[in-house]
Amino acid sequence: MTDLQRALAAVAEPTRFRIVELLADRPRTVTEVQEAIGARQPQTTKHLQVLEAAGVVRVHKLGRRRVARIDRGMMRTLSEYFATLAVTGQDDAALEGYDRAIAVERRGDGARTVVVERTLEVSVDRVWAAWTDPALAATWWAPRHFGVEDVAVAPVAGESVRLVLREGDGARYVSEGRVLEVDAPRRLVFTLAPVGADGAPLFGARHTVVLTGDASTTVTLTIDVTDAGDDAAPMVAGLQPGWNQLLDGLVASFAERRA
Repeated sequence: MTDLQRALAAVAEPTRFRIVELLADRPRTVTEVQEAIGARQPQTTKHLQVLEAAGVVRVHKLGRRRVARIDRGMMRTLSEYFATLAVTGQDDAALEGYDRAIAVERRGDGARTVVVERTLEVSVDRVWAAWTDPALAATWWAPRHFGVEDVAVAPVAGESVRLVLREGDGARYVSEGRVLEVDAPRRLVFTLAPVGADGAPLFGARHTVVLTGDASTTVTLTIDVTDAGDDAAPMVAGLQPGWNQLLDGLVASFAERRA
């Protein structure tokens, strides 16, 4: 157990928490602490001993008097530690936005259009390959905290599209669809949606990928969603943030190759 853990465990007990609050105001004799918390002298002494052993308070023996004070150094250490935990991370904002998006989806009619765009400083041919070569797609086609277990995609109309993601706890998420249109290396249209236990898609999702530019490439992804019921609201709500993360991964994959 670390010093921080010992301190937190000591302060977690309600009476000892009250003692810390009292000593935060000013040092007090053991008798003053005893009277303030309404406990007997042996109980008060035991509480102070636990707090002192954990480094939360210090007890000074001044002749026949014993004066307890809070250890400000430990308080600063605790404060600095919790300050680092209070810093907002990108996942916090993403989860809050996800909750709001789910609420909006539940009020909708099951149809919507999602548009996501990125510009990459690489050629159209290289970006096209990243979308249509399964080995390359596997390097970026997963949101944060997920891994690609399997991906199948090919620039051939009628071919199946399959994506299997695995989360850290081992949960698997399967999405399936089919390639509808191919105009290499500029336009790729395919369906792809999560499937239920019966293998049927939980909603309709037509993905249109358009690549424009030459030396640099702008990727515009349009997803047309249909037939999404309330049960599918969390998944539909996740399309916008999820594909934003995927395209960030696409950008990062090219940056890593240049490094």
